[in-house]
Amino acid sequence: MDPLSVKKSIAALKHFCSLCQQEGVEEIACVGTNALRTAQDADAFIQQVRKECGISPRIISEEEEARLSYLSVQKDTLMPQDAVVMDVGGGSTEYIFRREAGSIGQLHTISLPLGAVRLTEQFLLHDPPSRDEVLKLRKEIEKALHRIPPTLEGALVGIGGTAVTLGAMHLDLDDFDGEKIHALHLAVGELRDQVQTLQERDLEARKQIKGLPPDRADIILAGAMIILATMERLHKDALHISTHGLRYGLFYQRFMTV
Repeated sequence: MDPLSVKKSIAALKHFCSLCQQEGVEEIACVGTNALRTAQDADAFIQQVRKECGISPRIISEEEEARLSYLSVQKDTLMPQDAVVMDVGGGSTEYIFRREAGSIGQLHTISLPLGAVRLTEQFLLHDPPSRDEVLKLRKEIEKALHRIPPTLEGALVGIGGTAVTLGAMHLDLDDFDGEKIHALHLAVGELRDQVQTLQERDLEARKQIKGLPPDRADIILAGAMIILATMERLHKDALHISTHGLRYGLFYQRFMTV
C-alpha cells in the first residue's frame, strides 16, 4: 500500500476513534472494502491500525459490501423500499437489486467497469472535452449498460460521492449539508442540464460551480454521464440520493435487528 495513503488512513481512524471516546462509545465497528481486499500487505496495515488506534478492521467480501449498501437504503424510512441501488466509484459502478420481492438474501449485484476516474482518463483528454470525446464516452457507457436488465423494477437510488455531489450542485450549496442532500430527488431532465453545463465548461470554470468540490471537478462529468445513461437505460424519471451508504448498513447489521 502507498505509504502516504496509509498515513492518511491511520490519521483519519485516529480522529474517528478520538471522537468516539469523547462521546463515550462502547463498541466500534470498522470494516475494509476493495482497497484492503486487493492490497498485498493488508495484514500489515490491519496490525498497524490495531497498534495505533486500538481497533481491528474486518475485511468484508464484495457480496457483504453490496448487502450492507442495500441495507442502508432498505432500513431508511426516507428511501424507497423497492430500490435499485447504484454506487459510482473511481474504477467501477455497482448495481444492487432484487429481481423479485422477498428477503434481502435474494440480492443480485452487477459490477461494471464504469468508473468516474477510469473513464475520465480514457476518454476526456481535452479541457473542455471535445464533442467527439463526449460521444465516444457515451457509447462506451451505453455498451457496458447492456448487462443491466432494462426492466428492473423499483426506484433508482444513488449512494456515494458522485450522486451526493450532483445533489449538492443541484441545491447550489456553498457548504456541504448532508441533511439537505439526503432523500433529494434529482429529475432526469435536471441531470441532463447538469451534464450539458459540465461538458461545456473547462476545469477552472467547473471548480466555480457551487456544491462541486474542486477535487471532484475533473471527474464529475464522467460520473454524471454514468448516472444519466443508467436512468435512461432503466427508464427512471428521478434519482433518489442517499448520503448514508455502507456505514449505515454496517450499523444496522451490527447494532440493530435486521
